[in-house]
Amino acid sequence: MFGLCMRKSLLGALALLCMQAPPASADEIRLGVMVHNADFFSGFLFLGRRGQEDSISLSAEYVWDSPDFLSWALKARPYVGGSLNLAGNTSHAGAGLLWRQGFLNKFYAEYAVGVVVHNGSTRIPRLTPPVDPVERANRIRRLNTEIQFGSRVLFRLQAALGYRFNEKWAGEIVYEHLSHAQLFGRINQGSDSFGFRVSRRF
Repeated sequence: MFGLCMRKSLLGALALLCMQAPPASADEIRLGVMVHNADFFSGFLFLGRRGQEDSISLSAEYVWDSPDFLSWALKARPYVGGSLNLAGNTSHAGAGLLWRQGFLNKFYAEYAVGVVVHNGSTRIPRLTPPVDPVERANRIRRLNTEIQFGSRVLFRLQAALGYRFNEKWAGEIVYEHLSHAQLFGRINQGSDSFGFRVSRRF
């Protein structure tokens, strides 16, 4: 059910991206491709070792202009969005706030914080004696292929560097981190993803 909703959301975002007259309340829609759980610190980004869920995800976000009631928060902009993993690994959806700062005319940097709900593993159960060989093999496989997030709800941190081609279109290099910062237990493997997305302003 979660995966089906994510697919419908991404298709809807794609349709809005191509429309000439989306709702006036929308500031921009963004679609991207992410390397899911890329292990940046064990190699050079895409050339280095990957994490347990080495795969590709599609992302979509809907971003509003900063409303008046958020003027105190340095004009933060609300967003909703999600990520659909194409290999059946962890997908997520959520919402948050982002801040953007332009520089050198067409470049800008962005930082976002939010909360997401995901459909991945929270904890892989330990084996208790007597240990069945099949169960042992299955647990080893899961430890090597699944992330133990430790909580169904996670914090999402994101940083992006963008370049604006014109008033409507922009491209961004994106980094995303998911974890619960050990607030909900000691198990907190988290994940880091990197990718590229396009943005259309309205």
